[in-house]
Amino acid sequence: MKRTTGISALQFFILTFGLTIGMSILVTPSGMAHIAREDAWIASLISMLINLLMVILYIALARLYPGQTLYEILESVTGKWPGKLLTLAYLFYFISLIGTLLGNLGFFVSGEVMPETPPEVVQIIFLIAAIISARKGIIILARVGELFFPWVVVLLLILVLALIPQIEWNYIKPVLEDGWMPVLQAGLQASIFQEVIVLMVFLPLVRQNKPRERAYFLGIAAGDLVLSAIVLLSVLVLGIEQTENSTFPAYALAKTINIGNILQRVEGILITIWILTYFIKISVLFLSMLQGLRSIFGLKRHNHLIYPLAALFMIIAWNTYINTVYVNDIIATVWMKFASLFLLVIPAILYVTALVRVKLLKQKKPEPSPKSRQQQENHKTP
Repeated sequence: MKRTTGISALQFFILTFGLTIGMSILVTPSGMAHIAREDAWIASLISMLINLLMVILYIALARLYPGQTLYEILESVTGKWPGKLLTLAYLFYFISLIGTLLGNLGFFVSGEVMPETPPEVVQIIFLIAAIISARKGIIILARVGELFFPWVVVLLLILVLALIPQIEWNYIKPVLEDGWMPVLQAGLQASIFQEVIVLMVFLPLVRQNKPRERAYFLGIAAGDLVLSAIVLLSVLVLGIEQTENSTFPAYALAKTINIGNILQRVEGILITIWILTYFIKISVLFLSMLQGLRSIFGLKRHNHLIYPLAALFMIIAWNTYINTVYVNDIIATVWMKFASLFLLVIPAILYVTALVRVKLLKQKKPEPSPKSRQQQENHKTP
């Protein structure tokens, strides 16, 4: 039997979809409502637009260096050693993300779902699952995502349809009362939490060129549409005050479902959706870390790095995620500028630099002389 060495466009779409939703489905509505108030749903659409523009930039950069991962592109554009330094910077960004995700995970499960369970226990259990995924590789993760995806779609439909009877349209009025600035600010801040650049590490694994670009774009669009729907429903059902003041509005939203006193307390649906997409997100980040270390040190295998990295993730999570107030303050003051550097600034500089280099190489390419052109034509003539 022939061994599969790549992933399909559908599998890449599912990985992109899962990465986009990830932890954002729980925390995005609160942050947007705090800044944009009743216009949070408009801010979510702006966030989607920004993310799609990012993907267009990444695809354009990938076209200049076909078949290369993010780390290989960094070295191709800037040179070997500057590229390795940039790879280290991206690894620092990814490891910060994983630490924050694990911290948020422990806080949510211990605070909302299982209050008697220490957050460290929850984090270790999820990290064991991520370790297994890292050992199996991205191809197996893509297949697992393909199995999960239909269930995620069905559960999302149940969640949305069950919330429709509780909608209060007056909750989104007035529209744009404070103008466009809060909306734009909320949309820009929310767009940095999808971290879609990490998928450039695995983009060359997709077997077809055009379908993989389409899958990349549509995966982000679909994931952001789901987040926009959750933000809109949070405002329409909970109201702006409860959405803003709740740490996890989407979880509170699911707890309000009550249809005829029969279908109620179905927050387990949201937890299931979140667990499946969270697993994809943290596994993709874990695998991207391993690929980055492999690229820096020229390793043939990276399995021996899995357990030390996992231990490092736990140490970072336990020492950085002190409490929600501290993390929210970091996000408001530092994280947006820090993440924008890796999601927008560096890719834009890389693209401009690569484009200039490609054009210069074309200009330096010598034109064939008239004599050589005549010889080529004579050679082609039978």
